[in-house]
Amino acid sequence: MNNSKKILGTSLVAAVALGALLAGCSEKKEAAAPGNAQGNAPAKKGNVTVSMYDRGSVPAAEGSYEDNRWTKWINQNGPANATFVPVLRSDSTKKFNVLFASGSAPDIINEYNTPFRGGLYDQKQLLPLDDILKFMPEYQKLLTQYPQLKKAGTKADGKLYEIGKVKEATPAHMLLIRTDWLKKLNLQMPTTTDELLAVAKAFTEQDPDGNGKKDTYGMNMSTYSEQAINEIFGEGSSSTLLAWGIKDGKVIRQWDNELASLTFKKKLYDDGIIDKDYINDKDGAKAKQDFLNGKIGIYVKFTGGWYDFVMNDMPTLKKNVPGADIAPLAYPKSPMGTFTGAIDNPVQMTTVINAKAKDPEAVGRYLDFMMKPETATKIINGDEGTHWKKSPNGCPTPIDATKSKNEVSYALDYEMFFSSGIDKCNYVLNQFNPEVPEQKAGMDMYRQVQKLYFDPSREYPGITVGDHMPVYDADLNVINTQILKEKNDLFVKAIISGSKYTPEQAIKDSQAAWDKAGGKKLEDFMNKWYQDNKDKAFLAKDVMAVVKQQMELVK
Repeated sequence: MNNSKKILGTSLVAAVALGALLAGCSEKKEAAAPGNAQGNAPAKKGNVTVSMYDRGSVPAAEGSYEDNRWTKWINQNGPANATFVPVLRSDSTKKFNVLFASGSAPDIINEYNTPFRGGLYDQKQLLPLDDILKFMPEYQKLLTQYPQLKKAGTKADGKLYEIGKVKEATPAHMLLIRTDWLKKLNLQMPTTTDELLAVAKAFTEQDPDGNGKKDTYGMNMSTYSEQAINEIFGEGSSSTLLAWGIKDGKVIRQWDNELASLTFKKKLYDDGIIDKDYINDKDGAKAKQDFLNGKIGIYVKFTGGWYDFVMNDMPTLKKNVPGADIAPLAYPKSPMGTFTGAIDNPVQMTTVINAKAKDPEAVGRYLDFMMKPETATKIINGDEGTHWKKSPNGCPTPIDATKSKNEVSYALDYEMFFSSGIDKCNYVLNQFNPEVPEQKAGMDMYRQVQKLYFDPSREYPGITVGDHMPVYDADLNVINTQILKEKNDLFVKAIISGSKYTPEQAIKDSQAAWDKAGGKKLEDFMNKWYQDNKDKAFLAKDVMAVVKQQMELVK
């Protein structure tokens, strides 16, 4: 979840998917220098400064992030003279702090870090957008189509400060199960957590791969997959987020849910269902390799990169285990309820405006120009006929992958606030060619994933996605960090210590640590935030509303 923050990738597939807007419509128009919002004669160009992430991906032949074919095109065709300020992606907030302290921060701040943007608001470093929206008709249209953007971008004073983008809603995690193993062991798809545990144990102990060795795991668990187990029990905690829920109109710590998920994880460990060395598989790389080698029966997968999974991982599994068959498995019913699983943030806030911006009108006009679908298509995909052509489904496909990688892919972050999720050409399903049987199978499986993980009859695990949780001030953040560390250490101890240290004791000790660190202050803050913002904040119901809206688009 949190942040479950998904940063724009630089893979070619991602570039093509993001740039698909306008595909299947009329021929693209070359974006020209626009007039004002009312369509009158072009206004005199103002000057703006714009941050962008430096990912070190601009080839020497293309120039630099400050000066390349796309910055030239933007300045030649756009309504403002833009100066680009690269900020190292791995050290962005530190660099921004230096720039603000020196009075040299750019007008437009593109930054994914939610607490950092929240801190800028608290320090009164941001310009409200209300007065410049009249120069941003593209964003005004988006706010009308997706009012959740306004919810997410509005601060405590009731004014709009943050610009965001709509992305395709995707499940954060999913379960995949070896159906060939189910058939071999004469087992049914598990529908409850007790059944899940029984099936996983059978996969571990009954030699489902038939090699006469006890060398299979029923399930996997690492940083990401552990979050999936939490979600099954209705709590969205992670290494950076406590388990918060709503009960009787109040925010509570979900101690009962955490006890249930912790008890389940300990059972997985004690029974040898997961790798005993799971704690060192933080990114899930070993679990993935075990799955591809045919050694895991129920695979908890982070859902990012479904196209890559179908095109690369599935063929690898089939090559290693020709008889392997998999199917998506819905989260089973737990004693705490039946849940959807977390949704990767579909409304991601990206951009704020420096309160000291000298020409707010130029800022608004620049952003409006960059948000135009024809501009975004140009920057993200390159030139039609040179870098891309229309595929059979009407969506852009690269002509020469290497050329597009070298000349186009590095430019994605100039459009990091562009809403790729408003057009179905950008969606996972449209990456596939249904005429190719393997790709058709991947499409069909993902449709099944959507059906299972977007089921509106299920509850959402937690209050909202991590990016939209309230931001703590410095003092509360210290308390939160201390509580998280102690809680995470105690929970690991409970999982791996056998009968010497039980989940019940871990919860009791976590509660004591919570009290000692001042956890009540966090709870009071969360409740005040919820009471003040429950009708205004971007909550779980808003996440599912976006899901519903997008599913209508792809019917």
